[in-house]
Amino acid sequence: MKKSLLKSRIILQLEEKIKQYGDRVIEEFLCDIEQKGTPIIEELENDTKNNLVTFIYEGDKECKSVLFVPDIGLDRFKDNYKNFQMQRIMETDLWYITYEVKNNMRFVYYFSPNDPLDNDWNDRFCNRVIYDRFSKKVLIFKGGNGEEDDKSSYVIMPKSPEDIWAKKIEDVPRGNVKEYKFESKNLEDKRRVRVYTPYEYDKEEKPYGFMVFNDGDDYISVLSAIETLNNLIASKRIPPIVAIFIDSTETRGKELKCNDSFCEIIIKELIPWVKQNYNISSNPEEAVICGLSLGGLTAAYLGLNYPEVFGNVLSQSGYYWYNSEDFAPNEDCWMSTKFKEINKLPLKFYLDMGVLETKYKIIDTNINLRDTLISKGYHVDFQLFNGAHDYLSWGETLAYGLISLIGIK
Repeated sequence: MKKSLLKSRIILQLEEKIKQYGDRVIEEFLCDIEQKGTPIIEELENDTKNNLVTFIYEGDKECKSVLFVPDIGLDRFKDNYKNFQMQRIMETDLWYITYEVKNNMRFVYYFSPNDPLDNDWNDRFCNRVIYDRFSKKVLIFKGGNGEEDDKSSYVIMPKSPEDIWAKKIEDVPRGNVKEYKFESKNLEDKRRVRVYTPYEYDKEEKPYGFMVFNDGDDYISVLSAIETLNNLIASKRIPPIVAIFIDSTETRGKELKCNDSFCEIIIKELIPWVKQNYNISSNPEEAVICGLSLGGLTAAYLGLNYPEVFGNVLSQSGYYWYNSEDFAPNEDCWMSTKFKEINKLPLKFYLDMGVLETKYKIIDTNINLRDTLISKGYHVDFQLFNGAHDYLSWGETLAYGLISLIGIK
């Protein structure tokens, strides 16, 4: 996406009306965008690949500036804030910014009023940014108590492919989900774990393949993983499978950074407990470890250390920028060096990432790991999606990963 030199026709019309009739037309404009939603997407003449996209923010008298913050990778902001600073519409409290955007993209965005334009992105995302209240498309995240915790507005461009698998489809047979409080002496608190069993699950049948999800609640609540499993199984794209979803908590940043203690909890406590209670296979070729971002990093780490348990690694936008304390950075990411140090393991990989992700953190390191694995002879399915490091694409690409790794031929 690039800041446009063209001005939105809607904004031009609004400015003309303000000149003629004054601020009284603002209320009419606000009512219109509240009804239709934002951003404003317009066609570009003689351009079939891009649209003109205009974002609107309503401030107040205290608002002196607004930074538009699309979640498209921090490297795109470096020393370039002027391309993301919104303009005031004449003397009103309305602000806008217009971009030319490829019409097959999807991405999350925020506004940051009176932003200091510093490099403290942790503070910006944790304390400053707000969602677009005019948007009809909002991701809602819930805390551990089930209450609303955060909101993110997003845009799906007109030619972005529709989700096929990550949605509820009527008349599809549904599996069952049972919730537990899993307790371990190595966890700081009891952890919610949910176990999915497919439609017509039978304890006496041949053992089922299984998969483990890091960030379990995100996969269920935001990424529609249960619906995806139901749909894939019903359409016979994958065999019936048992899925274990383990929630993350405020300790996520510690647990999912190749933490041996956490990995041992999964291998030596969680999976044995599931095997005692559910009819799951001991064949690693039928087992998948899955995760996104840090969870994708941990998925690869579990495959590296426990190939006798997991024969399939499904990593979505894996955070392979991670380095251990004793690692001296070189042309390889840390995870690549670990696989280079050992003989080829009986593992299959599905890796994906978005074209709008941070280059040095996600794109470069995922490509590095892919190339390392291929050079060692691993089966690697590597996919790009037209999005960023967010929750807009991972639900659908989860289905692609499962079809790739355990799909019925």
